[in-house]
Amino acid sequence: MTVFTIGFDLDLTLIDSRQRILTAAQRAFADLGHAVDDEVLLPHMGVPIDDVAREVVPGIDADGFLRRYRQHYDTDSTTPVPVLPGAEELLAAIRAAGGASVVVSAKQQAAAERAVADAALDVSAVVGGHFGEQKGEALRRFGNVRAYLGDHVEDAAAARSAGCPFIGVTTGEFDDDALLRAGAARTVGHLAEVVALLPDYAAT
Repeated sequence: MTVFTIGFDLDLTLIDSRQRILTAAQRAFADLGHAVDDEVLLPHMGVPIDDVAREVVPGIDADGFLRRYRQHYDTDSTTPVPVLPGAEELLAAIRAAGGASVVVSAKQQAAAERAVADAALDVSAVVGGHFGEQKGEALRRFGNVRAYLGDHVEDAAAARSAGCPFIGVTTGEFDDDALLRAGAARTVGHLAEVVALLPDYAAT
């Protein structure tokens, strides 16, 4: 029986999809006649990609960009998306402790489900299409959420909305200081570090 739930962001928390995101975005921008450097896009990792397009190219056809981005991302069979170190170990430890792992991602639902399946991540549920505080609304659908792990400062808002601690993971674009300022209860550089913390969160 599941007695507690741990929530996870997906991109740059459980998987490193950074290069596939950048490749698909570059191709979508090029389709619409724009050239945007990776250095411009990197600080926006984790934000819905159509919002990123509006931010970096004002006036862009964001819906057209999004359609092209999804096509390029979904048909890219050459850019690897590795599972981040410690992810499988942590998910296994949660299962062994009687808990559930729930992914809540800004990715579209189908894309989030496909990314989890491609990475062979053994999680209990996947919810896509949520960002920032909206992730907290999704987390509240699940019982006894004890923590939310994410690499983005906006993931702190998700945890606050869900009423649980935020564990910041420094595998994305934000360092310890930025994640702590955003509201992280603590930060880790490697997901396996959370295994030792799990009894505390499971018993909360």
